[in-house]
Amino acid sequence: MNRQQKIYRQISLLSLVGGGLLGVVFFAPNVGGHTGSFINMAMQCTWQDLLELPAAWSSLKIILLSVGLFLIIESTGTVLAVKKFKSLVLPVFLMQAVPCLGFLVGGYYLIKSLL
Repeated sequence: MNRQQKIYRQISLLSLVGGGLLGVVFFAPNVGGHTGSFINMAMQCTWQDLLELPAAWSSLKIILLSVGLFLIIESTGTVLAVKKFKSLVLPVFLMQAVPCLGFLVGGYYLIKSLL
């Protein structure tokens, strides 16, 4: 197996895992009978209650969404780098800042919902 085949195998694995995580986020039901966005549920938790599990699940979904988007963007940037689209590689890799911020926000809301 040559180097390019290994890269394409890695790209397909990253895309598959990222798509699977996005599928879990969007198709897993919300906890607690809450209708609406899981992001709103995570934002509505307070520091007063201990172990708000519906908000914790929503926060975990935010983290999974961020990781899934990060993996999809990573695989897209790698494809562009392999195909020699040098002018598009840097902007695509800079887009990874958004899922990183989402990961931090999800972690904050997870801590907030559990403490």
